[in-house]
Amino acid sequence: MIMQGIEHHKILERVRETSGRNRTSILEKKDIENIIAAYGLSVYQSRHSDNSTSVRLIAQDMKDAGELLYFKDQGELDPQNTEIPSEEFVLAFMKEGQQLMFSEQLKNTEKLQVCMDSTHCISQYTGFQLTTLMTITDLHQGFPVAFLISSTVNTEIVKVFLDKIKDRMGVVQAQVFMSDDDPLFRNAWYATMGGDITVKYLNCSWHTDRAFRKSISSKISVSFIEKATVYQMLRALMDEEEEDKFHKQCEGFLGY
Repeated sequence: MIMQGIEHHKILERVRETSGRNRTSILEKKDIENIIAAYGLSVYQSRHSDNSTSVRLIAQDMKDAGELLYFKDQGELDPQNTEIPSEEFVLAFMKEGQQLMFSEQLKNTEKLQVCMDSTHCISQYTGFQLTTLMTITDLHQGFPVAFLISSTVNTEIVKVFLDKIKDRMGVVQAQVFMSDDDPLFRNAWYATMGGDITVKYLNCSWHTDRAFRKSISSKISVSFIEKATVYQMLRALMDEEEEDKFHKQCEGFLGY
């Protein structure tokens, strides 16, 4: 409960209700502080007991700091983006350090590579997804430059997210765009940042590997050992960087 940011007085109430007659039944705020110190917990307390109000306060803080890209709470309709239904929640932001890193990356568009992906189960609240826009640094490491938290990930919401990034940073002339095998992200990217810019679209290797496994499992009626052999050959093809070697291995694979 501490890590979830639940207010300390609510933690005390819940513990006392369920603890019976043991030591925790007389837990005090000082005990919670001692637990935080003993385990080195990074604690973020909710801004308000009402979750919706707490989120609005956080969004306002981001706006005041110049970090908010876009915010639409559930139950609201944005007249400027009517394609997003009122029941959807959308929060997009770019922290100061992220903007600085992104600005540096945009100085060399000839090498600019960006990636987008979504993650489920980002908190104790179900139904929300975290979408991350990353760039590849000079050290060949991914660096997140903007975040989107939303109740749904679809082309309309992602387009609004990217439009707000374009308003902040200008047109992002990436040479390479990487995402999963769902065309959602690349379609949204092309609609907002594409146009006359030639972009090389790549599939994320993790999602490609997962697609290989699913297809082998569902479409090939052979023994487990033979399926494993097919998978190993596909992985070798996927990891091969030399074009000539790839074509030779591909001929061997197709003749297997």
